[in-house]
Amino acid sequence: MSVRLRLLLSFLALLFVIVFGTLGYHILEGFSIEESLYMTMITVSTVGYREVGELDAAGRAFTIVLIISALTVGAYGLTSLTRYIVGGEIMETLKGRRMEKKIHSLENHVIVAGYGKLGREIARELDEANAQFCVVEVDHDHASAALDAGFLVIRGDASDETILEEAGVKKAYGLVAALTGDASNVMVTITAREMNPKMQIVARGIDDNSVAKLRRAGADRVELPFKISGRRLTTLVLKPGFIEFMDLFSRTFSDDLHMEQAIIPATNILIGKSLKELDLRRVTGGAMIMGIEREDGRMVLHPDGDVRIQPKDRVLVLGTEPQIKKFQKEFRLEA
Repeated sequence: MSVRLRLLLSFLALLFVIVFGTLGYHILEGFSIEESLYMTMITVSTVGYREVGELDAAGRAFTIVLIISALTVGAYGLTSLTRYIVGGEIMETLKGRRMEKKIHSLENHVIVAGYGKLGREIARELDEANAQFCVVEVDHDHASAALDAGFLVIRGDASDETILEEAGVKKAYGLVAALTGDASNVMVTITAREMNPKMQIVARGIDDNSVAKLRRAGADRVELPFKISGRRLTTLVLKPGFIEFMDLFSRTFSDDLHMEQAIIPATNILIGKSLKELDLRRVTGGAMIMGIEREDGRMVLHPDGDVRIQPKDRVLVLGTEPQIKKFQKEFRLEA
């Protein structure tokens, strides 16, 4: 039985003793309800103020029973309160409220749905990138592990609208559905997409059949962890230098350089212009377009100056934070 339930039972027992005493004096001694309540309170509290009237034998016996009952209930309540304080539940409650405030203040953050093996790696990477994020986890042990790691955590089902509301889904930049089953990730994706049509949703798939289902559910990206691992392991065998270079590049420049993506609206001023005409490096002070993903999924890597921007292109820009912000401002692509 939880300590909070013990405290509630103690309160209800005390209330019962007061009602029991009031009715007892009223019936046995013929006191009024007001006088009976007064007698009960001075008896239960052991204050010992002047009695309302002389008690007969039945009244005195009833008073003894009432005192014993009050002492028993009081001892039980005091023990429960001591456990509540010593057990740290007050501190846990205060910590929970502080965490709720921190989560409520998040904006343009990422929601990580699931803190299993994959979710832990995602949270760790987000933490190292100094990104704002919170974890939603229904499993008690996994949620406790996330709390121990120092992350913001909401305990609950990530497919529940109320839980996603608590996680600030309407203000979030993105969500990662990292649960273990396709059905769970589909439900999370559907719910999150309905609540925030503009957010980026990346979902974990189990196999090739997962991709179409999660795409229909509203995921912008579907990743299959076994395929990603397979590609990396193969590259490590065939081209180890490439992986080592990319890891070194990421560690060395990640603090200064950022890779940002921007989806080009159909009415944007960039539409139809070539990269040569944009002269992005001069306008932004050094930012570069590293790749363009067309609406049909084709990738244009390291595009040359003749490549033109098309509606709904997903442009990947590399630069420092000030350069990327200038790019967003100059071409009206602020988030």
